[in-house]
Amino acid sequence: MKREREKDLAEGLEQALQDIPVPESLFQFAEALPDTWDRGEPDGERTGRKKRPAHVERRRLPVLFRGSAAAAVLAVSLTAGMTMSPAFAALVKGIPGIAVTVDWLQHIREQDGVQTAINHDYIPIEPVTATFGGTVITIGDIYLTEEELLFKSFIQTDLFDVTDGRSSEHLSISPLESLPGGGSTTASSVITAADGSGKPVLQETYKYQLSEGAVQQFLAKGTELELDVTQSTFNEEKRQTDIREIGRIKVPIQSDKLLHNKVLEPKLALPVGDPDLKELSLEKLTIQPTTMNLILKGPEGWYYDFPRDNAVAPYLKDDQGHEYRYDPSGPGLLYYEEGRLQLPFSSSVYFEPDVRTLTLHIGELTVGEGEPSEKLELSMNDEFPRTVQFKKQEIVIEGADYAPQGYLHLKIKKDSPGQTKLEGVFFGIAEKENLKERFDKEGPEAYEAYTRKQVEDREAFNVSGFGIAEDYRGQDYLDVYIPARQLDRYTLTLSRARDTIAVNRDYTVSLKP
Repeated sequence: MKREREKDLAEGLEQALQDIPVPESLFQFAEALPDTWDRGEPDGERTGRKKRPAHVERRRLPVLFRGSAAAAVLAVSLTAGMTMSPAFAALVKGIPGIAVTVDWLQHIREQDGVQTAINHDYIPIEPVTATFGGTVITIGDIYLTEEELLFKSFIQTDLFDVTDGRSSEHLSISPLESLPGGGSTTASSVITAADGSGKPVLQETYKYQLSEGAVQQFLAKGTELELDVTQSTFNEEKRQTDIREIGRIKVPIQSDKLLHNKVLEPKLALPVGDPDLKELSLEKLTIQPTTMNLILKGPEGWYYDFPRDNAVAPYLKDDQGHEYRYDPSGPGLLYYEEGRLQLPFSSSVYFEPDVRTLTLHIGELTVGEGEPSEKLELSMNDEFPRTVQFKKQEIVIEGADYAPQGYLHLKIKKDSPGQTKLEGVFFGIAEKENLKERFDKEGPEAYEAYTRKQVEDREAFNVSGFGIAEDYRGQDYLDVYIPARQLDRYTLTLSRARDTIAVNRDYTVSLKP
């Protein structure tokens, strides 16, 4: 009987793991594990048991087993009695179709919350591999919730060098009309394939925020998700991006994988200590299996956002001491109507019933006005310098002229000789051109020509943008360039823009009634 059980388990493991050899006597192998591993039990994160406290150093597998996932699979199989599925095999040995190391993959999963879900037996949707000519793409770590689609792509290609971060070529993957919403990559890394070929593997993590009701409508129609794979090429000479579709990947979605989110609406006031913005409001907290999302609301007429990837970025912390990283999707933030803004965080307390509170920490906040709050008449024949009071600061205009490229040019006095930028202020004019009307009439070619010219002019003026006071040439003043027709008089406007507020406050939300 014992021999038959060993044979059945061996066949099941070999079928699931394919290219990982399984010992003849699995029970004898299991008995030897405690003596073989490095003075302790297997890592709790690998076996699905509860994580060790943060202060306890994680034990490592000895060299003998670092290159083999069989030991980890065996430990789980014998202790938990799990039935091996292709999805679980992929979790243990890597990604099918593309060879990646287990340690690297686990590190990535620990960052984005997938490992936490796996530790609590919430296994991702089964991975899918597709080949398009010389390109191999695997879609893995797929989770679909009521609000989000999360997945990772693993790419090997001969279309371009994936190790070149400045390459003009890139592959993008997005859900088609079946799951409408918005999002992009949140992380990217490159490693060498673990199959000895030396080929690089590009791994990117995607997060798509889905429209309300999109998931229910998708599941009502069917359970096959189509992902569109596109290649984008930036043409430096034309200053434009060419996009072509290279294929589609179909992913079967198991409807029973959809877990229901935990949603709270605390309506908590978040004072930020600013005389203009005063406070934000925490409107909604959505707790999902791998991520958590906050919806904040600010006063009308203002925009606001947060730093990312530094010490003053916001974070969540639970009452057990675990922190959750701010992880916005793509280069921007997801805005809603009426001043609402989404803050996404990686990993989640979804599977932690003992957590009673979450604390939001805000280090810094960047704010701006939707409309100018100061206007003044400016004649090109005015006597300079001219002093303007704006938001409790004094701005001195030392001169004004018209740049022949098509810009009003202002010279702003520096606060100190080494100053390179006037923070928090945007300069504009009331007499600006209606560009939408112009481009609607003249077509996309006019828009492309205008965009190219603006890029060229910024480079010529050595400024990062228009309406901003800057100097990177070591001048005695800051330059401001504002696109404008040549006039004798202008109505100059000033707005508070991208102004940093040092908040450094905590706001606690109760998760229990």
